[in-house]
Amino acid sequence: MPKQYLGHLQEQDPLYGILATRVFNGVFRPSFKVEKISYRQVYKYSEQNSGLAVVCKFFDPNDSNRERLARLKGEYDNLLRIRGFGFDSAPFYVVRPITKEESIGLAVVEEYIKGKDLDYYLKKAVFQSDEAPLYDRLTLLASFLWEMHRRTQTDTYNNGEASIHYIYSLIDYLSLHNVIEHREIVGFKQAVDKWVYRGILKGARDVIIHGDATPTNFIFTPNGTVAAIDMERSRYGDAAYDIGMICGELKHAFFWRVGDPLRAEPFIGHFLREYTKHSEEPKVEFRRLSMRIPFYMALTELRVARNLYLDWGYRKRLTEEARSCLLGGLKG
Repeated sequence: MPKQYLGHLQEQDPLYGILATRVFNGVFRPSFKVEKISYRQVYKYSEQNSGLAVVCKFFDPNDSNRERLARLKGEYDNLLRIRGFGFDSAPFYVVRPITKEESIGLAVVEEYIKGKDLDYYLKKAVFQSDEAPLYDRLTLLASFLWEMHRRTQTDTYNNGEASIHYIYSLIDYLSLHNVIEHREIVGFKQAVDKWVYRGILKGARDVIIHGDATPTNFIFTPNGTVAAIDMERSRYGDAAYDIGMICGELKHAFFWRVGDPLRAEPFIGHFLREYTKHSEEPKVEFRRLSMRIPFYMALTELRVARNLYLDWGYRKRLTEEARSCLLGGLKG
């Protein structure tokens, strides 16, 4: 969403004291301009005297969705954990958390990263036919994700159960809201059942994944650094989850904006090659990853299809593309 200016933070607001004493304690009587920068409760606070800014994320303490509440509260610790693997300096960086205060529903205060997100370069490729910058950023992003997955790899193996449960819940949600028609539900679930029966998602080592690898959650700075933000969904899982989500988002970006999902294929192929080239056996890794990618691309397309700002007809076409991904992956 475009930034929405909301005025200045009042000194009597509890947040003012937190920012003034814990974040900008070297600034005399700091003054904060407030902008909403997300459809969720995410705001940018720009301190007018120092020229510095922070991002604050809030949660509703009365949220009945306990899983969502725990996830929002957990982002501060997620960021600290992942930065502890060496992602606290260029060129691979995870945004720095500064403080939190659950008593006022403040999940995290974090530094504001200046730069352009991946969606900026997607738009340049789509609308201006300026593709080279997108290829370059996908190369950098692939290296970042490879390093995150490599450094955090465990000795345990992922069974895919969490992702299978999630895709079933997405199908149910979309059918409840008439994006997937009732007569289509059986076909969707049968396709997922086949993935389960064949055990395609089993056997990958658990790594820390970003968990919400959308184009707006990776910022590219002028000095050549890629910075990951919004890591509330970060957890241990299959690396293909992140990679498949990027691929699914690439397909959606072209499908939505120009009506042609095939326009994304060169970028998807480039991204997969750039990720797997770091392996000791790139061709083997590419083949293994490619077996699981269609499932996670389908999951991503169903996830995107929930968004109400999208035209219903497009949401419907996106679910059809997701079903094609599921079925196509079973042919391999």
